[in-house]
Amino acid sequence: MQYNPSLPVYIQIKEDIIKKIRMGIWKENEKIPSELKLMEEYHAGRGTVREAIKLIIDEGYLYIKKGIGTFVAQREVGISIEPFVSLTYFIKMRGLNINTRILEKKEVIINKELAEETSIKENTKCLFVKRLRMMDQRPIGLEIFHFVYGEENFFKDFNFENGISHYLFEDLKVSVTKLNMDLEIVKASGEEKELLQLSDDSKMMISNRVVYVNKEKDILYHLKFYCGEQLSKIGMDNFV
Repeated sequence: MQYNPSLPVYIQIKEDIIKKIRMGIWKENEKIPSELKLMEEYHAGRGTVREAIKLIIDEGYLYIKKGIGTFVAQREVGISIEPFVSLTYFIKMRGLNINTRILEKKEVIINKELAEETSIKENTKCLFVKRLRMMDQRPIGLEIFHFVYGEENFFKDFNFENGISHYLFEDLKVSVTKLNMDLEIVKASGEEKELLQLSDDSKMMISNRVVYVNKEKDILYHLKFYCGEQLSKIGMDNFV
């Protein structure tokens, strides 16, 4: 295997193994070669091979039978929800870098139209954040947040160029009681098309996410996320 020096070796091994699974070289529920054989095949160390296998298991293509080995779960996982849960995690898991440009940040009052769109009660004070996610200076996602202002203490000194999901759910240990999410694919248009630098014949995906917390299931935030239908630069020829 010819390695690309600009990408971590474990990422390239991971992609090659997934490619073999998708091609049917290893069938569903079939045991894959041992760690030692993979080390020999890829001319890589044990740690590198283990990291690649761990990522493939995380993505749902492989599973472990304790004391027996590692097996193929399925040839095609289908749509991944990773980018809609944490785009930062999704990119970094692939050994790539992501940066963020804050386009707008302000206090807003939820009007009737926004209440219908976000599920947040009308007249609620919110923190509005609009940011563009970039990889190698190329825009790959547009995020529009409405944080319910009763939770503004979470973000008093927060730098919105950082990953929000990790901060809330890993650092602060915020407990989510409910999450609603939908997804649609539409023709790229408007400001979103321009910001994402999509062509006239492109499609884009739009996801709405509402995150609820505590026993009363109060809304913590609403996120509207836009991205191009194809994200080949982050390891998928077609995102769906």
